[in-house]
Amino acid sequence: MEFLNVIGSRRSIRYFQQGRAVEREKIQTILEGARLASRAVNVPWAKAIVAYRDRLTQDEIDSLKTPFASVEFDLAPVYILWYHDMDARRVAIESSAYPSVASGTLQDIGALGPPHGWSHKYVQEVVLPEVLMPGLSAGPQRGGNADAAVAMTQGLLCAVEEGLGACLAPFNEAGAAEVFGVPDTWEPVQAMLVGYSAESPQAGGQRPRADWDKTFFLGHVDKPYPRDPAVTESMKEQGLIQEPSPIPWRSDEVRALSRGFRLPGGEPVEETA
Repeated sequence: MEFLNVIGSRRSIRYFQQGRAVEREKIQTILEGARLASRAVNVPWAKAIVAYRDRLTQDEIDSLKTPFASVEFDLAPVYILWYHDMDARRVAIESSAYPSVASGTLQDIGALGPPHGWSHKYVQEVVLPEVLMPGLSAGPQRGGNADAAVAMTQGLLCAVEEGLGACLAPFNEAGAAEVFGVPDTWEPVQAMLVGYSAESPQAGGQRPRADWDKTFFLGHVDKPYPRDPAVTESMKEQGLIQEPSPIPWRSDEVRALSRGFRLPGGEPVEETA
């Protein structure tokens, strides 16, 4: 699948085929994609735990659920729980063998070079004492991490490329810690629920988004970034922009899926005057 079409075809899939296992190599592809994502100072902020629903007890599955995501955990055959390792910076600094900025590896391989002001001396005299070391004494700090989210998102797009359905969902932090032995220094990001989609690929169409003019700006927040209609049409041809929801037959599909999975909403609602 072409890259723009991969992005355009991504949907939050919440109905998964039952009895169809996800091949191990496809899960590895998701993780490989995440591993290569951009990351600040080459520190592995993102961590992930892969769990198979059929290897968990119902009590363990239930302990992962939240009010925002429940049925999804009962239907998805694979869970990938993504975390932000709040202690990753300290570990990278203290482990000179790890290929981070602090170890000098990126300078040695030419990823960071003199034209941009980088040198071993600059790292030791400026980056370490002024950027990386401050705040370490306070210990791991919660608050999320963009690099962990980027890794997760790159893995999500790999799932689409592999022909899988997936959605991101919150999970119960305490329950996951008990089931999987998660360190206290790992802050939850999202669960990626993965399997083969039982829904149509369109899954009701692309979801609505906020207006372009209220989202992107050029030089000043009073000036929306110009949107060229010709480029928009090109993106439609390449599959980035697809048919928007609602698709007329979506309600029938949801009822049929709900009946098949014996979920609420499987029967038509009687219209009232």
